[in-house]
Amino acid sequence: MNKRSHIQTLMFLTLFLVFVMGSFFVMTSEIQVYQNIHESIALQDRLMTPLAYLNTRLKSCDQKEAVELVTIEETLCLKMEEDQHVTYIYYFEGYLRELYAVKDYMPSLDEGEKLFKLDDFKMSNQDQLYHFSVQIGQQSEQISVYMHS
Repeated sequence: MNKRSHIQTLMFLTLFLVFVMGSFFVMTSEIQVYQNIHESIALQDRLMTPLAYLNTRLKSCDQKEAVELVTIEETLCLKMEEDQHVTYIYYFEGYLRELYAVKDYMPSLDEGEKLFKLDDFKMSNQDQLYHFSVQIGQQSEQISVYMHS
């Protein structure tokens, strides 16, 4: 082999190495972008799921005077009455919790089932319009639900 073919082979290998390294850097940056998008979607899902759950629960209990906000052990609770049972939804010790009880039973807040881990949860109502706000980290979402009955 002559000197010229060695130079051509070396140039070809150098170009191939540049191509491989460029492809590697493009792939690593695309992986990072994908991970960021995935984390953003997962956080949005963790924020919206408790709000969707509350919306569904309220709509399933849309009867006259069946839903109200009450205070139990200095904690604001959403109280939903159905026949002989009462459901309480409240924020306690970092979790949105739900507690089913018979109407005559006064529950303790630590008895509730943990539904969603949240950093903060707020609820309020004005007439028949209920406002809910959840926060995880620095992100927050809110929803308002109007009770028709």
